[in-house]
Amino acid sequence: MVKHKIYVSDKKYSKIVKKAIIAALVFERIDYGCEINVKITDNAGIQQLNRDYRKKDAPTDVLSFPMGDINPENNLMILGDIVISEEKAKEQSENLNQSLEREFMFLAVHAVLHLLGYDHELSEEDDFVMINKQKEIIKNL
Repeated sequence: MVKHKIYVSDKKYSKIVKKAIIAALVFERIDYGCEINVKITDNAGIQQLNRDYRKKDAPTDVLSFPMGDINPENNLMILGDIVISEEKAKEQSENLNQSLEREFMFLAVHAVLHLLGYDHELSEEDDFVMINKQKEIIKNL
């Protein structure tokens, strides 16, 4: 069995975020051990990161920071970091009339696909692929 380490900063969302991340990794047939760090923040926190790293001075729902290095302590591939705005997730779940848990799972899956190299902002094909993969992964959850 493949070993993955997933660290989530907020215990309240840890179980559902980990479940979604594992589902995405399994769906993508990631057959090597990997590590992902997830930080749950607010709109101000994610806006600062969005401004600093993407030059977009506005809050967003989720950011992904791919890495691809080996952690020398456990020999796992560090896929990267994910940051999710709890405020945006709540707002979006209300607007879409769905549960907050489902929105967190969607954002985690979306972010994992980014960590694995998909980029809907640069490629229309990746956008199509990501939308379909997200639907399938969430359906499986």
